[in-house]
Amino acid sequence: MMESVRDLEHFFASRRTLGIKPGLERLDYLLEQVNHPQKSIPTIHIAGTNGKGSTLTYLKEVLMESGYTVGTFQSPGLPSILDHIAINNQSITTQEFIDILHPLLPIIEEMDHQNLAPSEYEILMVITFLFLQDNIDIAVIETAMGGREDVTNRVEPLLTIITTIAFDHTSFLGNTLKDIAAHKAGIIKEKVPVISGDLVDEALQVVKEEARKQSAPLYLYGKEFWTEEIDRNLFRWNNGSKSYVIDLSMKGRHQIMNASLAIQALDLLQDKGFTIDAIAMKKALYRAKLANRMEIIKENPMIIADGAHNVQSVHKLVETIQEENIEGRVKVLFSAFRDKEIAMMIMELSKLTDEIVVTTFNHPRALSESEIPNHIFYIEDAKQALDKLLVSSNLNDLIVITGSLHFVESAKRLVQK
Repeated sequence: MMESVRDLEHFFASRRTLGIKPGLERLDYLLEQVNHPQKSIPTIHIAGTNGKGSTLTYLKEVLMESGYTVGTFQSPGLPSILDHIAINNQSITTQEFIDILHPLLPIIEEMDHQNLAPSEYEILMVITFLFLQDNIDIAVIETAMGGREDVTNRVEPLLTIITTIAFDHTSFLGNTLKDIAAHKAGIIKEKVPVISGDLVDEALQVVKEEARKQSAPLYLYGKEFWTEEIDRNLFRWNNGSKSYVIDLSMKGRHQIMNASLAIQALDLLQDKGFTIDAIAMKKALYRAKLANRMEIIKENPMIIADGAHNVQSVHKLVETIQEENIEGRVKVLFSAFRDKEIAMMIMELSKLTDEIVVTTFNHPRALSESEIPNHIFYIEDAKQALDKLLVSSNLNDLIVITGSLHFVESAKRLVQK
């Protein structure tokens, strides 16, 4: 009998050993046993290589400020299994989670015996749907990986959003942008509006073709809606009929596009009966913050945490820091999954500084010393690596902890001890 978060973590760790399995037949079987709760949940579905979490956060905050009860599902590198699922920023409780999981256990056991063993995320997704069903006005759900065969792709959305498409998870999604885009575009549904960020042409053509096949109205950033930068994170959003001046507190020019996708989604929601007040929207967009996105976790010296977990997001991180007025030296503590483009990520980080220390963390996919370029300093123990950077730092220096969200979360705990 499960009674604690530790019990839940142990259970899901055992499911994790099953790996990532293609196909949705196991999820479909589970959903059928519980009468497809996802069918009654009004949902915004978000896919993309980067920007999903920020776009979800902007949407959630505005909808909550507008008086709606908002359910969310977020996938990557969170501190606890409970943090994946929330209503109005309150994670599901241990008891709520156990109460939903317990009746599923006989079904899971039966599936295990039939060689249909459901994975960690398949079970987590069913729990999400059962928890959100009848308890919310709207859900905002981000994909775990890809889209077409992702566990989230059984929602029946009001809107879909594709944020960005870049190289990531290539062993699962393919080695070309066209292949990756085909997975992301798999969330597009028949006659359901789809909103797209600024995509390179190779990816954009795939999204356009899928939208055409599905007769899905397509709203492109830079075409159907656009922005004019006023000053850093202050910008004007426009779609030809409406215009807003928006100020963001989340740093980085890439946040302008993430917020713009959210504003376009909110505009379309008003056609579906939702009421969004412009003043409430501006207030919520400014208030929105997301853990591990340029998150300040310590002062003197300043330490920031940023889950830049692929080449594109590292590039955006470097751009953002270069725009800041850093008086001292910049230092980097980095680690990631071994299947990422480690050398290219480190090359991007070297545009910031030559003081880069690479370490590892407790995860079966974590990198080891053999995955990094020879000239890069490596310390296996993350606490020792962090201490090395701290000992040599002045009060006006900046230490950047970045890479895998799993690593960043574990490193933050070391800082906060």
